[in-house]
Amino acid sequence: MDQETSRRGADLLAADIESALGFEVHIDETIPEHRRRSANSPAWFIEFTVPALNVLLGTTPGELTPDGVACRLAREVHDDVLSRSGKIWPADPEGGDQPLLPTPDGWHGPGGLIPFGQVKAAKDPDPGLDGVVRWWLPDTYDGLIASHSGDVWFSLWQYQGDEQLITPGMPVTWVIGEGGHGKYRKASEVRPTQP
Repeated sequence: MDQETSRRGADLLAADIESALGFEVHIDETIPEHRRRSANSPAWFIEFTVPALNVLLGTTPGELTPDGVACRLAREVHDDVLSRSGKIWPADPEGGDQPLLPTPDGWHGPGGLIPFGQVKAAKDPDPGLDGVVRWWLPDTYDGLIASHSGDVWFSLWQYQGDEQLITPGMPVTWVIGEGGHGKYRKASEVRPTQP
């Protein structure tokens, strides 16, 4: 792994954000002063920033390929980009409100695989959905509930049930908690709806 591979991977993810959402992405390779002075100073560093969304990630990815780096970065910023933009990104060409998910080979969904750096689409959430999981990110255990009174963000820690059963379209009930996450209110408790 080297700085060039990290930069190429960051550039792939930046292209996906810029082309699909229109937000400028900044990539800085400068090792922060406090990291340079530490005993374990990294040989390279990537600071990945989407200023319009207030998304910032500083890391020294250890993946061996640009796609691996893009996947790692995508997993770290995916929830924040979704929650702060209010868009379904990257949109699945097959439709629906579940975004494509990052894998080491690219963005994956029911319609297949889109390589990193080639995402062109984001979409507005379906306003007709209500009382169901709109999207779920299994890598970070974060999700969004569709609600006509305003969508509600939740994570594994608020979910009362088997998290392996969470899927988009799943009916749920929830209790609104304090605070928010990006553009959304935050749930304090989420349960699957009993049939």
